[in-house]
Amino acid sequence: MLTKIQRDICIIEYRKFPLIAYDKETDTEVYYYPEYDYFYWIKPEKQSSKRLISELIKLLEKLRLENLIFLGADNKPWISKFISNRNKKPLLKTIEYFKSHKINNKFNGGVLMDLKDLKEFLPHFYTITKCDGGFLDYYFMDKKQNIIFYLHYRGEIKVHPLNNMINKKFLEIIKEMKFVDSFREDTDRI
Repeated sequence: MLTKIQRDICIIEYRKFPLIAYDKETDTEVYYYPEYDYFYWIKPEKQSSKRLISELIKLLEKLRLENLIFLGADNKPWISKFISNRNKKPLLKTIEYFKSHKINNKFNGGVLMDLKDLKEFLPHFYTITKCDGGFLDYYFMDKKQNIIFYLHYRGEIKVHPLNNMINKKFLEIIKEMKFVDSFREDTDRI
């Protein structure tokens, strides 16, 4: 089941989410990112949206993450005005999916869901990621706040295990998966 969480409540309860705010006085963005020791960028061996989603779901299942929370780092709605006015067929399905869950152009909070709901949710989440340049800072993590993920529009996944135990588990599991290292600078290797 998909559950909406008010933004303020989500930030208070799940303090390890990356956040961005704009400071008008200094005309700068202020960033918060939780402390981490591990940093990976991975991608499917063969690039395709379906493979990316299916492999990501398998990874999350193998990590035994029961619930995930999704939240934008910036305080902005999930559905931008730009996106809500576009008529691309896959995007229209995605907007309808989000509206059916009451995630509209005013909702800026977090979304909590069971792992079983990801098969339906993630393709829509990825569609918005690819179609809306402003949807660039949405992260998701497990409810216990052990690991943070970020899904990039090019089909790569940023992964931050936040403790040694989940890092070891991630490294064991990723070797069995159809993911490869993206070889981005200043990241750890899988």
